[in-house]
Amino acid sequence: MKNLLIVFALLFSLTFYAQKKVYFTEDFKELPSAVNAFYYTIYEENQEGTLRTSYYIDNSLYSKDQFSNYKKRIINGTSESWYQNGAKKTLALYSKGKQEGVQTRYYENGQIKRSENFKNNKFVDGKCFDENGTEIDFFPYYTKPEFPGGINAFYKYIAQNFKSPNSAKGQIKITFTVEKDGTLTDFKIVEGLNYDMNVEALRVLFHSPKWLPGKIDGEIASVKFGLPLTVK
Repeated sequence: MKNLLIVFALLFSLTFYAQKKVYFTEDFKELPSAVNAFYYTIYEENQEGTLRTSYYIDNSLYSKDQFSNYKKRIINGTSESWYQNGAKKTLALYSKGKQEGVQTRYYENGQIKRSENFKNNKFVDGKCFDENGTEIDFFPYYTKPEFPGGINAFYKYIAQNFKSPNSAKGQIKITFTVEKDGTLTDFKIVEGLNYDMNVEALRVLFHSPKWLPGKIDGEIASVKFGLPLTVK
């Protein structure tokens, strides 16, 4: 009986933890509480893995995603999202983390915004539409941020401005956010060499010229970006 009670207590704790609300800002930066939150998310374990359900702070449904492995962020099945008025925003299908089949995005008025076909996570073809349902020229959903002149110009900038503080060699992997105005923020060393080398890499990036910002669905957006800097 004692063992049964212990098992029950553990299961109850796991269930309670899974139901815990995690709060986020409008651009999905995690918050410690509901103060200034725009969304909140609940995680539930099921036979398929983990179901992540997000809500607007007024409790209306925002999104549902089924993960076969949440730790590795592997979506398997349907991924859906909704506008705050309840209208469908997106409908996508995944197989073992890869986009598969038709992926659809909608305007808030219910009209299809874009329809794209994927096979094994590779884009096949697609169409874009205006809010009246008229087909328009196709444009990619995601355009990544870019250093002025491209990646070769970026590494040239690094080579001209990076001053090695010691003799360490190897890669420094950094993530950062390219804001809508092209400035770089939220630097994070994912893999470093040593303190002084890491600081120098951050210094050079901090003083970088403004980048060309990324676009999401045709609109300029703040985008997280990552790259390695190789010290030879």
